Amino acid sequence: MTIRKSPILNRLKAAAAKAAARAAAAKEQVREAKAQLKAARKLFKAEKKAAKQARRKVDAAAARTVRPPKTAPKKPAVRRAKPRAAKAPETMRSAAEVAKTVIERLHAAPPTLPPEPVIPADIAPK
Repeated sequence: MTIRKSPILNRLKAAAAKAAARAAAAKEQVREAKAQLKAARKLFKAEKKAAKQARRKVDAAAARTVRPPKTAPKKPAVRRAKPRAAKAPETMRSAAEVAKTVIERLHAAPPTLPPEPVIPADIAPK
């Protein structure tokens, strides 16, 4: 008596192989995303360090600069009202925010061009 493979068994094996392939592909995508996130964090830290060094250089240069004393005539001091809406200082984005935008860009669909406008035949230039 010979054992014959059933078509259901063949389909299940094929489905299992496809699922394993999809899982491997998803795992690879996760690895790539983690690598990009790591690179983005590294770049962020490097840029933050460069900004800090530049700020220190500016502060050092400003401290060395000698300004001539003002010789303008003295005027009575006038008090000015302070503005109520104070501007918030610009802050650098955190590594988590940078990583979030990188991941959103990876998952976003590529940009598409708008369709060409349809010009009726009676208005079209001849």
